[in-house]
Amino acid sequence: MGLSPSAKVKSSARTSSMNAILFAVSARLPLIRTFMAKGVGRQLMEAVLKRAQGSTGVRLVADSFNMSSVSLYASLGFEIKEPLLLMSGRPASKPSREIEVRPLENDDVGDCAVLCGRVHGCERTNELRDAVINLSPLVAFREGKVAGYVLTFTTWPSNHAVADGEEAIQSSLLAAAILNSGPLSFLLPVRQANLYRWCLSEGFRAVLPMTLMALGKYQDPDGFYMSSILY
Repeated sequence: MGLSPSAKVKSSARTSSMNAILFAVSARLPLIRTFMAKGVGRQLMEAVLKRAQGSTGVRLVADSFNMSSVSLYASLGFEIKEPLLLMSGRPASKPSREIEVRPLENDDVGDCAVLCGRVHGCERTNELRDAVINLSPLVAFREGKVAGYVLTFTTWPSNHAVADGEEAIQSSLLAAAILNSGPLSFLLPVRQANLYRWCLSEGFRAVLPMTLMALGKYQDPDGFYMSSILY
């Protein structure tokens, strides 16, 4: 039984180094056909989970259509938490003047981490600092206060976004379209129905159905967000 080609383990482990090791072991482990249905996928996942011992929770994103992999993860204790769609395209509208969007800087990291903590119950400070160096993160302000942020809309596996309202994510998408000439892409939790409909009305299209699964502690987000596979 093979692992989903796009499945990545996401752990709320005690350190970012633990997370990095988990990803290095589990990321993109397609099995050649000779070894499929021989329990190799299960052995690989069991090795990953053994390495994750001591973590408060482990998460992964799997291709929804890969029933073998989803069944494997469920048999190992993972529970389905969120249906996701990989969206791609370019929006038609221009940014709203009510939300200010600009490049995220080091001085914004603290406020962004606090917002993430309110929404997800954990801060992702190290990822934010890394994004300032390696990606093109954006931060959205409403009346001078941080209303949301996004790491990148051009490399969806590296992205995650958090906001206290859907208009902050919408404005970030519109601003990203101005700053980038190519298509934008992101993982959208489709239970955010109004945001999903807005994306469709702006010209985004669903590319791939995916599923967020979790083992151990998981806090339902209290706010708007876009999921990631790289943490």
